[in-house]
Amino acid sequence: MYVFIFIKDDDGFQDVPLHIKVTSSFHSKIKQTIEGSYSEAFCLYPENVIFLIKERLLKHSSCVNEFYANIAFLLSHELRHFQQSYFLEDRIFIMLQDYNPDYVTELLKGQIDCDGLHWSEQDAYSYSLWFVTKHREAITKIFQLEDWLFLFGCHIEIDYEKEWKRYKRKLTFVDQVIWTIKDLFWKRNMLI
Repeated sequence: MYVFIFIKDDDGFQDVPLHIKVTSSFHSKIKQTIEGSYSEAFCLYPENVIFLIKERLLKHSSCVNEFYANIAFLLSHELRHFQQSYFLEDRIFIMLQDYNPDYVTELLKGQIDCDGLHWSEQDAYSYSLWFVTKHREAITKIFQLEDWLFLFGCHIEIDYEKEWKRYKRKLTFVDQVIWTIKDLFWKRNMLI
């Protein structure tokens, strides 16, 4: 199962103005999903997020245990991205400009590891590993798993405010001033 999240801007989802670079084919699938004409995926968009979920995990899982363990891991991973956008608000658009949507291919080929991932993925993989480890007993019971699997994860703690400051320094002077003023009124929604 692949889960993709896209965040709505002021124009909504009409043109699906992605804040990351994707292939035209992938962009087309997103638009078709929103329109309800792409049968391999579905989307939910509460407030400002599209969850594009593709069921491919069954083909790539060697056993039922792996499939169900990955569901818990991947959903917690994608929900962490939602938490990132909730905390960072509009800052997330700036902070995703250098995101590489093809990182999974690079991971599988051994071209990158946890340290080479975008900060948002480092955080999401770290959170997912923590989540499934903490709730291992419940996950095992809910899905009736016979044994536990090793799941890919990172052990990298991400400080969102520190990351934001790093990105903000790269903005033009005028944008830095605007965002500094906005930051004075930033309510910093709580993360779990």
